Amino acid sequence: MGRPVLWLATILMVLPVANAGYSSTQDTADGSAWFDCENSWASIHDSQGNEIANGSDITEILVAGTHSFYIDDEEKCQFVIPVTDELPNLKPAPNAEFYTIDSNVINTCETSCEPTYTSGDMTDQNDDVFAIDVNANQILVLSLEASSSSIDIELHFQNNTDQVKLDQSISLALNTSIAGHHVEYIPISEEGRIIVSVSSPSLDAIWSIKTELYATDVMQEITQFDEISGVGSAPFKATIGAHESLTITESINHEGTQNIPLEYRYVYSENSMSEWKGASLGSRIIGMDDLLHIEFRWDCNCTWFSSMSLHQHFDAGWGLDAPGFKPLTASSDNSSYPLITMDGQINEGELTLHMGDYQDILRVETTGWNDSVHLVDVIVEGDIYDLQVTIWEMDQETWDIVNEKTATYSMNKISVNLDVGKGTHFIRILHINGSDSISENSNEVEWKIRVNTAVLEEGEEPWFPASEAVKDAADIFYWIIGILLIAPFLIFYINVNKEKKYAEEFSSRKDRLEWLTTKLSQSDFSNQDLSRALRAVSSLEWEKALEVWGEPELRHYTMGVDMAVWSLDSSKDAVGNWPLLIGLRPLDCEWSVAALRFESPEGESWEISKVEPKLLTRGYEMFLDTIHNNTRIFIQVDLQGNANSIDIHLSGMVDGEPMASKPANTIYRDKNQSEE
Repeated sequence: MGRPVLWLATILMVLPVANAGYSSTQDTADGSAWFDCENSWASIHDSQGNEIANGSDITEILVAGTHSFYIDDEEKCQFVIPVTDELPNLKPAPNAEFYTIDSNVINTCETSCEPTYTSGDMTDQNDDVFAIDVNANQILVLSLEASSSSIDIELHFQNNTDQVKLDQSISLALNTSIAGHHVEYIPISEEGRIIVSVSSPSLDAIWSIKTELYATDVMQEITQFDEISGVGSAPFKATIGAHESLTITESINHEGTQNIPLEYRYVYSENSMSEWKGASLGSRIIGMDDLLHIEFRWDCNCTWFSSMSLHQHFDAGWGLDAPGFKPLTASSDNSSYPLITMDGQINEGELTLHMGDYQDILRVETTGWNDSVHLVDVIVEGDIYDLQVTIWEMDQETWDIVNEKTATYSMNKISVNLDVGKGTHFIRILHINGSDSISENSNEVEWKIRVNTAVLEEGEEPWFPASEAVKDAADIFYWIIGILLIAPFLIFYINVNKEKKYAEEFSSRKDRLEWLTTKLSQSDFSNQDLSRALRAVSSLEWEKALEVWGEPELRHYTMGVDMAVWSLDSSKDAVGNWPLLIGLRPLDCEWSVAALRFESPEGESWEISKVEPKLLTRGYEMFLDTIHNNTRIFIQVDLQGNANSIDIHLSGMVDGEPMASKPANTIYRDKNQSEE
């Protein structure tokens, strides 16, 4: 009797990874469960939690339903859980319909895909047979997970017309052992199906098989060079730079018993690639310019593991390999040449002989005055027995080498120095055998360089004698700058005098309040004229400014402020507003966040309709912001409303403390009603 049904990773037959207690609840089919443990034990419970079996050797017939399984140490156990229903007993004809396992191709799944598990028992003495659909360029991995007795597994391939028995098979004279491995790899070259036939001479054999499908024509990208794994000869690709290389550090089969050869090729474009080249443990693969990627494939029908080490062949911390030849001209781009700072700092690099790199050109730059002379002192250390170092002094215009000095290994280092002029110069590190040192089997020659510099002659500081035209231009320039600097002060002085003169003229007028009232009622009187009049008066001394406007309607003199208010004739206002003139002067303090509020003791509230100079208002409030100590300001405000009286409040912050000031007297629109 067989039970062939798919079982995914959540329902594991044999779980080889944990070494602690394992428990699982899963749906089972009708059939036999088998547990075989060594120095461990297992138990089975039904859906109600009742224990069905417990021990180190369990064979138990289960009824389809939900069961829970517990294993004390699963690494010391093997087991079969019935998860599939009855399987056919006979192999089908090639073109006949047959119950087939639907397996996912694991390495092409968008999300994680798991193997398929099939279980069965042989209590009816008949074979158990099931099929797996396959396609070309796939490999089927079939693993016998557990068997309670001797077992034979045969494999056949069927297409629409033919059946072929495969060489791969599994045959055991005894039951499987704990942690044993019985795996067959079946490469697929055409579309069809694999027929799996399970038989046993034993009447009570219980078995479990795991199957996995992998595509061998799907390109996979290598993202971690130290952990690469695959099944079969599926292609992989890696992207490295022109100054990088890879070394094969491991390539073995799953059991670790055999080194797996591999091959690679360079892919330049979708339609252009190199020939395949063989590689093995220790092989070195170099990067190239203008390369899409490097393609790899491992030559085995097995599960394999591999690793590679990535080497970056950069010089002097420049992020690339130093060029091997100096720039052609002074105008050539030399940004790819590593710039060595001449402060004694160690810079490391290498001659990567197996990549054709047998000389490195480094750049140094000196700065100073014309005709200055600089000592460039170079020390190279490391694996440098076969190296020579040359300093080139360059003509900054013709780019010819005007002077050079070369040294080779001596006393554990290479030391060389040269006097050079101002500008860009070069250091060459060269293998003494030149291009003859290049070989695929050569190792890198690592070097460390330190460069120091000293100024031997400062040269002459640039000096340009001035011509008469330059002197004349300089004189004109000085005059222009002088005028531009003094002009703002002159303008300020003139404006102050004009305002003061206007204030004195304004103060000489008679009936100034009557004049102001009349002007406010005229349509041709601009706000600019009013602002100028108020600004002019505020420039006078406080008492003199008050005399300009005449006797105030209200004078409030208290600690912190002196306030004066004049009521203008509202009968001359075109819209019936009540115009007021207010003067303020803080006394020995500064008011911040200051505001005036106009309240009506009786009747309708007031609303500010116009204020000069322009200030922020809201309803019956006017915000003055900051009034500095002893500042004199005059404000003309028009109030809109039908009330006949007004109280004025001043509030704000003085020395960080809130302060308010309110005159004791009320101002009346009709002066006949005024109160003391």
